[in-house]
Amino acid sequence: MLDEDTARSEGDWLARQVGERAAFVLTTYAVPCLHFAHAEAARLFDATDYLNATAYGQLRYHILCEVLGRVIEQRLPAADVHRPSDRIGTAFTVEFGGRVVYPYKYSEGGADPYAGFRLADDDALKGRLAPGDVPRQGILAGMPELPPGELLVLAWAGNHHEGLARAVLGVPVLNAGRLRWAHGRVVELDLRIGQDHTGRDDQGRPTLDLDRIDADLDVDFDAMFPRFGRS
Repeated sequence: MLDEDTARSEGDWLARQVGERAAFVLTTYAVPCLHFAHAEAARLFDATDYLNATAYGQLRYHILCEVLGRVIEQRLPAADVHRPSDRIGTAFTVEFGGRVVYPYKYSEGGADPYAGFRLADDDALKGRLAPGDVPRQGILAGMPELPPGELLVLAWAGNHHEGLARAVLGVPVLNAGRLRWAHGRVVELDLRIGQDHTGRDDQGRPTLDLDRIDADLDVDFDAMFPRFGRS
């Protein structure tokens, strides 16, 4: 699905598609949230004798849903966050401006040669894609109908021992039975963002400090987006 020739951002396609604010939020804070989800799930996993790798993965997913959902609501207030905790069977998605972002763990390791989706017959995403080369209307249950190409996938790889191994954000298409990125519609995310800024509280639990991340990146979020501010 993803190779070095296609894993490049062409110009500012993402900002054109979702707006500068959303593009900044997604490319800047998604990775720190993934780091945080790993750190907290690993802490709980290591502190509990009976948890297995499957339980670790489930913890990481639900922690990601909560923390990324909170960050999106704080810094992209026009978005509508849908969490699994809202209703049983709800897919974790972020909806804004006619677009939907869908986080998806594609692999345990970032070296997967396809760096993409396992297309088993029962795959949760494959079942929502029509045959052909574009996502169909009404791609996710309970979501508004989307014109082709307006689904964004936050695809990432990671495991208990290494943490986050790779993360990309792009527009998927189904081509010859495999899910690939639309040409020029994918960006590789920088795993260094927030990697050392989860921090720990007095009880040893990871914390996520967006202001500290902003300072490290030498950005002023409120100054960049003064029209809306934080909320």
